[in-house]
Amino acid sequence: MATMTLSAICNENVTACTPVGSDLNNVCITWDATLKLPPLPGDSINIGVAGGYAGIIGGKLILAGGANFPDGFPWTGAKKIWHRNLYVFNPVKNTWEIFENFLPLPIAYGVSITIPSGVLMIGGNNDNGRLDTVWLLTIENGKPRINKDRYPSLPFPLSNATGALIDNFVYLAGGTAGVGKEEEASHTFLRLDLDHPEDGWEELLPWSGPTLGYSVAAGANHKFYLFGGRDFGKDKVTAICTDGYEYDPKKNLWKKLDIEFPVMAGTAVTLNNKIYFFGGVDKILPTDPFHPGFPRVLREYDPISGRIQEISESPAPVAVTTTAVLASDKTIYIVSGEIRPGIRTPVVLRCRVKQ
Repeated sequence: MATMTLSAICNENVTACTPVGSDLNNVCITWDATLKLPPLPGDSINIGVAGGYAGIIGGKLILAGGANFPDGFPWTGAKKIWHRNLYVFNPVKNTWEIFENFLPLPIAYGVSITIPSGVLMIGGNNDNGRLDTVWLLTIENGKPRINKDRYPSLPFPLSNATGALIDNFVYLAGGTAGVGKEEEASHTFLRLDLDHPEDGWEELLPWSGPTLGYSVAAGANHKFYLFGGRDFGKDKVTAICTDGYEYDPKKNLWKKLDIEFPVMAGTAVTLNNKIYFFGGVDKILPTDPFHPGFPRVLREYDPISGRIQEISESPAPVAVTTTAVLASDKTIYIVSGEIRPGIRTPVVLRCRVKQ
């Protein structure tokens, strides 16, 4: 396993404080796009990955796996490549550490859940199809470790799902399930009790709306929220969904929300019991060189008042098919990802919401 340490690359400054909205006088949203993934040994640049697993372990930011098109673009016939690399960023020292080919398999497009002991890497896929793996990524004595046996595998292979941690339960929703490479959105809704992992994954009653993949999830006020996504599959016309759903674990009941969430394939974090959505896809456009890129908007949703509002716009592209990570100092990291179809970014976008 090859490792190396590099200084964080900060060669441009696009930091901006950009509050938007009539009732946000006491809110400042600060953006910083100066942090980038370092190049792998022997490479001059890093083009970034989509669908990587991201989280915080011991104060350090990690990114594992992911996929990209290193030799071209989808419209030129370039092949998608899945990766096994692990990146670890130390924000105190402002340094990167790279562990090449660290993961047991090349993998991407699963669900990342940060828990006290590390980051859960749940499901995903690679060139051979979907996976049912549940790995715990930890850092022990300064060295990263993968534990493949700590938590039970999924009841079936699953990729492009979404999830959240609520009261020490992991919830997963949507995605593409089953064996084979054919993609079809699902009604998957699973729960794992981290206090009793030996009980395995529990299949729960799903939401009443369409089957969904590429949705966004969050937990707030002890409830699970599912937003947006798209419905797709054999003999279906792919359709973007802007619905939102609230699941109450105590009542085992779903409720459809009354407003729209155009956030498909975006990412979100919960801060002070409000949910912040970064980017997302609001309409399906052709995958070609003329695609304008995805929205840069930051939205705030208050589950108590039921209000959603646009509060800022990033000065840099906001990636999709990525994971937003909330650090203990309230910095939000949007870790690499896809900024146009087939095009990745090495930028680790940082955001702070100050109230």
